[in-house]
Amino acid sequence: MTEKQVPLGSLSRFASSGSRRATDPPISDGEDQATTRGRVRVEVRGVHRPFMRGILVHSLTEQGFSFEDAYAVSQEVWTHVRDRELVTKKELRELVAEFSRTSPGGDIESRRPILGDQLEVVGKDGRWPFSQDRIRKSLLAAGLDPRLAFEVVTEIERDLRFRGERRVTRDAIRSLATGILERRFGESSVRRYLDWRTFQNDGNRPLILLLGGASGVGKSSLALEVARRLAIGRVMSTDSIRDVMRVMVSDDLVPTLHVSSFEAHSRLVSEVSEGGDPVVEGFLEQSRTVAVGVRAVIERAIAEGTNTALDGVSLVPGLFDLSEWEDRAHVFFLLAADEDRESLHGHLVARAEGPGTRASDRYMQNFSEIFRIQEALLERAEFCGVPVVDVQDLESAAQQVVSYVVDQLGERHAAEVAGRS
Repeated sequence: MTEKQVPLGSLSRFASSGSRRATDPPISDGEDQATTRGRVRVEVRGVHRPFMRGILVHSLTEQGFSFEDAYAVSQEVWTHVRDRELVTKKELRELVAEFSRTSPGGDIESRRPILGDQLEVVGKDGRWPFSQDRIRKSLLAAGLDPRLAFEVVTEIERDLRFRGERRVTRDAIRSLATGILERRFGESSVRRYLDWRTFQNDGNRPLILLLGGASGVGKSSLALEVARRLAIGRVMSTDSIRDVMRVMVSDDLVPTLHVSSFEAHSRLVSEVSEGGDPVVEGFLEQSRTVAVGVRAVIERAIAEGTNTALDGVSLVPGLFDLSEWEDRAHVFFLLAADEDRESLHGHLVARAEGPGTRASDRYMQNFSEIFRIQEALLERAEFCGVPVVDVQDLESAAQQVVSYVVDQLGERHAAEVAGRS
């Protein structure tokens, strides 16, 4: 049976409303043994409070112990301290941890954080409260799914509190995190975690993610999920850029701009090239126009130093030379796709049956055109070396994108360090 430490409830809850400060006189030796026996007190930040087994039992049951196991641990602790007048909070934590290991309840992996004094993180630039959320975001960037990230950050806080520490350094947190990641998930997770921390500490160049894909494939949902995991504060769609450009550019000047991507062929003015697909050529003409606005958004994000995610059908492989921004930003281009025709069709059917079906109905009516556009995007992605992400499973797709981005950040940093040496 694997032994696991189980988090404790707040030790301050073990006390009744009465308190006894460290400066109060001790119980007189002349008091009757019957009245003094069992008056074990717990010292909590200079205050002496009665130790109460019932509250300890309640705290352990909240952590996942059965009542029988919680009572057994509480009784063991009581037997160990009952002849003492005073026990410190740290000693009590250690006793509960020790006796819980031999209990069946010790195998229950609790997700509840340990309560108690507020942890502080100290550094050269000051001190601030320990934040599970900040660490969790770094763990998400390491490629962990949200559930596992929560488990790891809870284990980090649990370890810190079992040590009885109230102030910790960032290096100590990093050491704990890397140890847990290596033990549970392997070296690749450690590397991504450290690479992401390096990027965060750099802060000179923003992260800009371009996520292309055919209409209705799910790229917007993917962009939002990736942005959440990588703490990207701005998420935009090329549809919004196209809408703004429609106000600025008349229908007479650029007719393909004023219809949907899968309908742009109906507004083509130029002749279709020999052997060309009018649906694809109309789509590409519209995308070249929208690309002007996309470049403006990227330049604005770089000027502001704002991490940005852009998604949209108008993000076409080959229309953007990412090298023009490499000295000022970390720009990554990926293509979201569902290459299975039946799967994509089923996805659009499901969307059409849900709320807000107007756009989805149009997708269904133009499914053939949408699939032809996706085929053209995939062909261009292969030619240009743009990674393709399968979006049939959003969770898996988000992890793929996050892992790719953080791996690329690590490789770029390593290359830059090597270039300076």
